[in-house]
Amino acid sequence: MDKELIMYRETDFEDCVQIYVDAFTAPPLNYDFLTKEKAWRYISDLIKTPGFMGYTYWLDGKMTAFCFGKLDNYFDGSVFKVEELAVASMYHRSGIGTAVMKLLAIKLAGYNVSAINLQTSRTFPAFDFYLKNGYEELTDNVSLFKWIEN
Repeated sequence: MDKELIMYRETDFEDCVQIYVDAFTAPPLNYDFLTKEKAWRYISDLIKTPGFMGYTYWLDGKMTAFCFGKLDNYFDGSVFKVEELAVASMYHRSGIGTAVMKLLAIKLAGYNVSAINLQTSRTFPAFDFYLKNGYEELTDNVSLFKWIEN
């Protein structure tokens, strides 16, 4: 099997949108509110973010996953903040997500990135996935959230 993680290219955009919709509308998340149009806007915004870095994962010449984030330059070094990881649903639980995260760390080391940071919910399957892959919960950090009434 030919496998590789490569830097995102503009020509990958539509495939990334399709993978995102497929990944998040399939079990276990089943996001029935996610449309291709919403995914298109979201992915478009991500790639326009200052410091954007994106990687696509290819298996036998077919894109099967992507990881998008941004490079944050702090006073003590650069940190890559994962904004989105999506694996095509037919490859869920196949090890591709783990492969992406391992290869991502190798690629980022070449840019002198000192750490990878991300946020997820404890109630999402991704929480256990990241713990399994060596990420640690930062117990001294807090995320705050407030719904806005319309």
